[in-house]
Amino acid sequence: MRKNLTSPSEENYLEWIYRFSQSGPVRPRDLANNLGIKPPSVTKAVSSLVQKGLVRREPQGTLKLTAQGELLGKAVVRRGNCLTKLLVEILNMPSEQADQEVHRLEHVLSEDVLMRLEVLIAFAQQSPAWLKRLHLRMSQIPDVDVSERKILVGQTPTHSGFSRKQIDG
Repeated sequence: MRKNLTSPSEENYLEWIYRFSQSGPVRPRDLANNLGIKPPSVTKAVSSLVQKGLVRREPQGTLKLTAQGELLGKAVVRRGNCLTKLLVEILNMPSEQADQEVHRLEHVLSEDVLMRLEVLIAFAQQSPAWLKRLHLRMSQIPDVDVSERKILVGQTPTHSGFSRKQIDG
């Protein structure tokens, strides 16, 4: 069990602090301005990450990831990159649609599944004939209006207090 459990929102902050830190110091206002988030929301999120030992506030007012925070930030980036490659390059999904899926899936993907997807992606990239056949099959999938099937996180019967037994009868 992980010592520092993080929410998807906190993982997003770790990801962006990590990304922004690659080009220089990160200030809370940089997060607010670049991500379109209100400064009080950034302050609250950063405080939570500081409490969990994932971020440090430096004397100059900048934010620095701790070793654990950097590991988590890199992990979110890795999962996002893998899922983007899978959905766009392998499954031929339009990037705008894939982007929405990636942001949901990157928070629930286990290390085991991630490693297996990375192997699959490497195989597909090294097998142009196989990938071409897959893309041909993907092009035959009819367009689906997903808005009718959309179930939001927390709105499934299980989240509403129903058990699998009640649903299945």
